[in-house]
Amino acid sequence: MIIKFLLVPALLGAVFLSLRARASLRGQARRKLLALLTTVAGVLAVIFPDTLQVAAEWVGVTRGTDLLLYVLALVIIYLVGSTSVRFREQESRLVLLARQVALSEAEVRMQPRRAIGS
Repeated sequence: MIIKFLLVPALLGAVFLSLRARASLRGQARRKLLALLTTVAGVLAVIFPDTLQVAAEWVGVTRGTDLLLYVLALVIIYLVGSTSVRFREQESRLVLLARQVALSEAEVRMQPRRAIGS
């Protein structure tokens, strides 16, 4: 079955790519490309369901719906990993911002107050 040799590297690739940093332009382009490919593949699977069955038989899967399930599982694994990384990055940015605000407020409080009327 060819599918075994396709799914294992695809799974490892999805996990690896999803856990990388998101700030780079390459990462943004990769996400957009993946979204486009997923959308196009989904539209084609709806319009031409027999093509999905042919592709499934070609890779050694009995039904096209099983192949679709495998591909969707890979996409979900990628999305969960990339969302986790994005949340961690946002959290670290929020912590830095909170620290900056706290330091600036402390700096304002520590400045000597001017006497009224001077």
